[in-house]
Amino acid sequence: MADSQLNEKAVLALSGAVDTNMNQLRHSIDGLRQIHNRSKDDNGTSINLIAQLTALRSNLGLMHDWLSHGVADMHPQLLSDLDILMTSCALLVRHLETLIDRLQHPDHVSLDCATRLKYTVGSRSMDRLRNVAQGQNEAVNLLLAACKCHAMAQRKILLHKSRQIRSRDANSMKELTRSSKVTGGCMRILTQASVMIQWLRCLYYIKLLRKQPQHPPTEEDYEIAAANIRSDAIDRALQHDATSLRRETKLVMMGSRNSGKELIMHQMKVLYAEGYYPIEERKPYHYAVRSTARLLIHAIIDLLKDTGISLPSELNEHFAVLLHEVETVVMPQLTQDAVKAIKAIWTCPEFSALYVQNFEIDFPQYAPYFAQEIERIASDDFVPSEADIMRLDQTLGGIRELRFNWDELDVHLFNISGYVPVHFQKRWFHQLEGATALVFTIDVSRYDRPYLGQSSESQLLDDFANFESLAASEKFASSSIILLLNNFTRFREKLPYSPLETFFSDYVPGEDSDLSARQYILRRFKDVNRNRLSIYSFWVDLDLSDNTHLYAALKKTLQHIQQRKAREEVWNASTTTMGSSSRGLAGRLLSTRSDNGSKKRPGTSGSRTFSPLSSTKTE
Repeated sequence: MADSQLNEKAVLALSGAVDTNMNQLRHSIDGLRQIHNRSKDDNGTSINLIAQLTALRSNLGLMHDWLSHGVADMHPQLLSDLDILMTSCALLVRHLETLIDRLQHPDHVSLDCATRLKYTVGSRSMDRLRNVAQGQNEAVNLLLAACKCHAMAQRKILLHKSRQIRSRDANSMKELTRSSKVTGGCMRILTQASVMIQWLRCLYYIKLLRKQPQHPPTEEDYEIAAANIRSDAIDRALQHDATSLRRETKLVMMGSRNSGKELIMHQMKVLYAEGYYPIEERKPYHYAVRSTARLLIHAIIDLLKDTGISLPSELNEHFAVLLHEVETVVMPQLTQDAVKAIKAIWTCPEFSALYVQNFEIDFPQYAPYFAQEIERIASDDFVPSEADIMRLDQTLGGIRELRFNWDELDVHLFNISGYVPVHFQKRWFHQLEGATALVFTIDVSRYDRPYLGQSSESQLLDDFANFESLAASEKFASSSIILLLNNFTRFREKLPYSPLETFFSDYVPGEDSDLSARQYILRRFKDVNRNRLSIYSFWVDLDLSDNTHLYAALKKTLQHIQQRKAREEVWNASTTTMGSSSRGLAGRLLSTRSDNGSKKRPGTSGSRTFSPLSSTKTE
């Protein structure tokens, strides 16, 4: 018992240390980004360091999640190794903070030769820090693998490899500590030199622009000075906005009207942007929620009438209660008899089978939720909850946008709903170009709904066509695609009653009908992906929870996409730099050969002249 308590205390302490290191790494990454934007680093040193630190922070997040949920599977040696690793990570963060403090430069002060030389000296420290961060990243990955490994022998091997990496990192950290003293001294001298240069420059301008005492500054001089200050402020704001736009994660949500994307938009708005509604703002939704419950009653009645199924006598009485409810009771009201009737009919096996097989009667999008909450909705003191408001049908045509910070991600979310006029597309759609990812939501349970009046064709054909047009668009040629296949549980429940091969003649079911059906639908989406964009798919039930696990997976996916894009940018930049340097070297070689060839060698009757662009021969 005592050992388990000590174990839990150690886990809590480690969890706090991991969280602290993650927050400090985030601040360090932000500081390095500012330094990178200020120094205009061409060799990619700071970008490489930022990429390694971002990957390390992401892996620490995975470790934090495991510490939160895997308390029962803690091994003492594992905790000890993780404790040592967190100490090393804290030391890395301290070195980062020291380097960032030394490289900080005021925005209003222009760069001089001493400052540029200071950045060059600091880039060497960045290289060493990148190597240390890479080693710690590998150690964290091995520890994560050991956490998930249940075989004791394999876990020991992974822990041994992790210790080897940490031993190598310890030597690197010692070397970094020794070199940082010399580097710090050089950077302090360069900082003082930069201050001296700025001071001399200031004296020069004062002497150059100084006027005689008999000519005091005029009103025009003050206006010009104020205009210059405003212009500088605007330039800094534009530069900051341009940097933010380059770093932001742009998401574009696509999908049909009842696919679930409105729920995602609303949940993200509540969880990460504006927070929950106060009671005063929730009360006006009272009528809309009650109206949705009334629509549920009408749908139940229509389904029972349409099928003509014979119900037990008790359920027939409940059915009569619902008929009386819609004929006599005023619209926003719900009687307790109707509540009992809805609960009894909804939970009976006969109606459940009808609801699963139904494809003709339109129920409210989140009918199971409203049926489950009907007693609370019908109460006299009912105040709509956040979940009630999220599940209302508030779809409006057009484009809506939302900005929020999602840990280190600056998200700009666009939600396209309904028909968007052409003139509106011309005005808005250019902002969607180069999106980080397209979030395409599909209600897969609609596969048995007729398409364009053809009972043998599925409504999913419309989703396939929309997906194909988006994947083939030049605006999204560099984007990734996140597929959210919603209502997976109902999709599985429908398969025995409505076989998928009825609507897709080329589908051949396998031994596991659920798995083969999922693979077939994913293959249909991949077949129309002409530009071979990266696709990340999630089979979800958006209505069954608050979807925090889904959003955690989405965040990790977006972080992976951003890291991949950052690596591509670094690679392209390095390739461009290497290409330009090689062209410069070739030009120098050719010019050297030109100089040497211009002198006539003995025994030749002519000369050959070379230039970087052409080659001619003169006899």
